[in-house]
Amino acid sequence: MSMSEFERQLSDEQEDQVSFSAQGRMLPTDFSEEEIAFAQELDSFFAFDEEEIPPYFAQTLLEPDNPRFRVVEHGFEHKIRARVFRRLHLRHHLSHPRPSFLAAMRNSAVRGPMVALIAACLLFMLFTMAFTHQSFVEGVTLLLHGARSGVYQVHNYPGGVAAPSYRKNHTLGRKDAQPNLISLSAAQQLLHFPMYWPQVTPNNYGLDGINLYQQPAQTWADGPILELQYDYTPPGAPHDTSEIAIREFKPNAAVLQVVEAGAAQTLQVDAQGRAEAIYVNGQWVSLNKFSHRWVYGGRSELIYQRDGVVFWIVSDQRDGIGKDILLQIAQSLQMIHMNHLLHVGVELSNVTQLVGDSSELFAGDIIAVLPDDNLASPYVALVGPDQPPPQEKTVQKRAMHSR
Repeated sequence: MSMSEFERQLSDEQEDQVSFSAQGRMLPTDFSEEEIAFAQELDSFFAFDEEEIPPYFAQTLLEPDNPRFRVVEHGFEHKIRARVFRRLHLRHHLSHPRPSFLAAMRNSAVRGPMVALIAACLLFMLFTMAFTHQSFVEGVTLLLHGARSGVYQVHNYPGGVAAPSYRKNHTLGRKDAQPNLISLSAAQQLLHFPMYWPQVTPNNYGLDGINLYQQPAQTWADGPILELQYDYTPPGAPHDTSEIAIREFKPNAAVLQVVEAGAAQTLQVDAQGRAEAIYVNGQWVSLNKFSHRWVYGGRSELIYQRDGVVFWIVSDQRDGIGKDILLQIAQSLQMIHMNHLLHVGVELSNVTQLVGDSSELFAGDIIAVLPDDNLASPYVALVGPDQPPPQEKTVQKRAMHSR
């Protein structure tokens, strides 16, 4: 503090004392700045010359040893709070310690085999997360242009695959139960997207069934999943085993099919290098309960998208249905109204409503669902039951025709 500031402060204190002395009250010479300010503030609220004094002012001056007028000690509020909780019989802790996991294990009553079981469960969870995450880290994403769908290529069968969540003993899922049949118009009302129909199919392939899959716990599709099934019927002969299935759904999240690296290729790549369609050669098959591998040359599949609707078109290469025919079917898909179906003479007027998310042609497929479109936190699920190894078949060529 400079000499001028000290003199100014001394002058102010003298002026304060003079003002108080002019009112008949002289401040002690040892009053500090805070005490002088408090005396001035107190004087502005209460007129002592007119006997307007603060409450308990006289008692405070006359009884300084009275406990009621003493300054409370440190921690007074904690003591009062503890006393209130104790009187009300409430549980209360003055502090909130956070013991470590090891300290909690030592202090708990868990001993011996229980500790070992908990440790084993934790290790299993850590290893499962590590292997599953590693398989996705090493994979390559291939997305359709403008769609939240595509494929995810991995080198090995992914770990941590979840089985279908629907119950197989459900009424609509039992083999001995009567299927629930609804009309085409009722099915369209349940769908969250318009129904699409192919205008081109191979010769002697006719529509054999329409399925509507919907399971209560299914979250990766927005609403039910529509599936059109076409069977090969040679002239003058019963149904053959050749089939084509067209699955239509609106994704509720990023839905990628998990395939082996090298099994997928893009078709009709645009100028920015984004795929208009993705062709998948082969599928996952189960060798036994614990082993799976990718088998080429059997199933053929085309993943396609139009107006926010994703199409999975599946057939068998051994029936002569390869990527070129599947691409022609996909390009011929058109939005169909009920009146047009009646006009073109579609005889099948009923839709089979099923619980689940797969027919036999899609069994064994694995999907990676990314709710927030982030590959750091996907979950993988099996679509339908495991697919056994395909049987040997003779490749037959199929010609296309318009419907």
